[in-house]
Amino acid sequence: MSEERRGPDRDDAVSADRSGVLPPVLPADPIRARGRRLVEVSRLGDRRVVEVRTEDGVDLAVGMLPDGTPFAVGNVCRHQLAKLGRGRVTDRGCLECPWHRAEYDVRTGKMVTGPQGMIFGFPPYSAGVRAIGSLVPLSTRRVSLLDGWICLIDG
Repeated sequence: MSEERRGPDRDDAVSADRSGVLPPVLPADPIRARGRRLVEVSRLGDRRVVEVRTEDGVDLAVGMLPDGTPFAVGNVCRHQLAKLGRGRVTDRGCLECPWHRAEYDVRTGKMVTGPQGMIFGFPPYSAGVRAIGSLVPLSTRRVSLLDGWICLIDG
């Protein structure tokens, strides 16, 4: 059984500054979906995204864009396999990886900005990672808002 280091709603997770030194401290297990109901919007917190495990065992990064549009995408970064539901939604509307700040367009699943940081600022490397992120985009799921929940539209 896993142990949570911070509150169950993840709202009080310890967040690092955007320098990329430390990822936020979050619960070890994803939130469990209830049928098509993935997560209550009130549980998203400041990061605007959480990890959710569907009833059929699929892990998703589920959240809401700054304009109020809900999304659900595959939970694994194409760079070094970080869990994207532990990242954040940027003010520009991208899902940001918690490890190296690669950014994804949640509408298409494509990586739009490669990893950031001292070593990842090397243009050929970042271009290569972005190419992989574009060739193998995150899976996207159709969702909608219903009674304060982000819900799957399709199976």
